[in-house]
Amino acid sequence: MNVTYRDVDFDSRADCELLTRWYNDPEIKHLYSRFSDADSFSKEFTFRYFQRVGQVPITGGPHRNLLVLADGIPVGQASFEIDTSKLLTKIPGTAWISLMIGDHSLRRCGLGTDITAHLEMLAARSGADRIEIGVFEYNKRALKFFAGLKYHEFIRRPARVWWDGRMWAEIRLLKTL
Repeated sequence: MNVTYRDVDFDSRADCELLTRWYNDPEIKHLYSRFSDADSFSKEFTFRYFQRVGQVPITGGPHRNLLVLADGIPVGQASFEIDTSKLLTKIPGTAWISLMIGDHSLRRCGLGTDITAHLEMLAARSGADRIEIGVFEYNKRALKFFAGLKYHEFIRRPARVWWDGRMWAEIRLLKTL
């Protein structure tokens, strides 16, 4: 499989429809978006939502919002931002990364490792010395995945995300590049 990347085009109907489908996928919706209660969880991400996302200026340092392509076909999304307000560490030169594999057939086959390595490389080339990520405590698979890539927990923030009838902690992980 040949994995490549391109910037998300938030003016493109096709790109926004892909993101809309992936972000609303009931299998993975709870893994990457923070919801405060059942009502917020029940709301659908819309095409218009992603168009607005593309219009909001990102503060901080360098950033990229990418589509992941396998053999030329979009299969996921990945992003990094440096010195963003999302960070808890507040140490200059820290990147925030995120990734989502939207294509069901490509989950748990090593693609996440490739995407993370690519994001780490982009972050380092953009001046980052470390990477911070957030994972919800019920996402045991992601916690194990990132631990295997040498990310370590530095803070656990209780009752930060709603899913499956209750509030869960958000776990922040850090890796030095």
